Amino acid sequence: MGIPRRLFLLVGFTPTVRAAIHNLFVGNLYTPASIHALEFNDETEELKLVRTQPTDSSHAWIAFDHAKKNIYAASLNEARIASYRVANPTTLELTKSIPATGACLNKTSAFIEGMSSEPYYAFSASWPAPDACGMAFSVDSNGGLASVVDSWAYANESGVHGLALTRRNGKQLIYSADTSADLVWIHQVVRSNGSVSEVGRFPMPYGGMNPRHLIVHPGGKYLYAVMEADNSITQFDLDVETGLIMQDSLRVMLIPIGTQADTTLYWSADVQLSLSGRYLWATARGRNATETGFISVYLLGDDGRILRRMLRVPTTGGGGTNHISPAFWSDEYAAMTDFGQGYVQIFKLDGPRDSRDGTEYTTARPVAKVDIADGGCCANAIWYS
Repeated sequence: MGIPRRLFLLVGFTPTVRAAIHNLFVGNLYTPASIHALEFNDETEELKLVRTQPTDSSHAWIAFDHAKKNIYAASLNEARIASYRVANPTTLELTKSIPATGACLNKTSAFIEGMSSEPYYAFSASWPAPDACGMAFSVDSNGGLASVVDSWAYANESGVHGLALTRRNGKQLIYSADTSADLVWIHQVVRSNGSVSEVGRFPMPYGGMNPRHLIVHPGGKYLYAVMEADNSITQFDLDVETGLIMQDSLRVMLIPIGTQADTTLYWSADVQLSLSGRYLWATARGRNATETGFISVYLLGDDGRILRRMLRVPTTGGGGTNHISPAFWSDEYAAMTDFGQGYVQIFKLDGPRDSRDGTEYTTARPVAKVDIADGGCCANAIWYS
């Protein structure tokens, strides 16, 4: 008898027992410099703001270390990266504020991500263009950022907005979404010292697509990149041995085409995987406050191939960041943030039905919302517990 399909899909993921209360942190994209602690009750489906904490800077992106003991934070307003210890589900303690240096001297950052395996280096990317760069950081014994161990330049016209990390045959790889130069870069990390070198770059199949964020499927065969200007997701086939991009194999649109929508009215934002790796969430933003955005969810095959779009629903507000953060404890929930109107909203997949490819959903609905209209909220959300 073969491996049951659902068990196969969970390989590479760590299931978590579902609890009633889940905590998450949300950063401010602009001033006031703050990180907000929220609670979501999955039984009553209530979301509440528990605490707002002043921070070293406003942070365009926040990410946990491998053990969720620290938060790494990038800034678009300051040329430095911050590291916070997670004292408890609502309290952070600043442990390090590291100035940008080397190739990134005086450069701000839009993204930061940490490795999930030893030696747990972290990496940041600078944005906007021109002359984008990246930095590699060592970590201390508690997982907090320690120091810059390497930095590198992209191209003169580059502005890098998103990073994705993966391991391939013992090698640590970094994929960079170069929004300005229309490229996806691939770098390799020397695990002994954290030095970083380019191993490849892949131009977008059409000019002016502007890759913004990306993520690698745990099966290792596919990379998905959201195209900001093209309002689409491109699926890239990866060489399973080297991790290099072989070709773009699929392009799916994130907005309705026709009289009801115009690509000049939208710019797409984020792409993330659900807990099981079975569903791909993505968002498109309105370019102004009068245009609502869209959330799309795609069904993936066993190997990670995009099979079809299950649903596309409008967001409840226009403009904004529209970052999406699927829950780590359930396939059904995801947190979406909006900068234009300053709120955090929980969406839930609904209308389940059986199909030849397993459970599909016909829609997603907003079940909870918290307004944080301080003028700086919100950047991305990260689930803590």
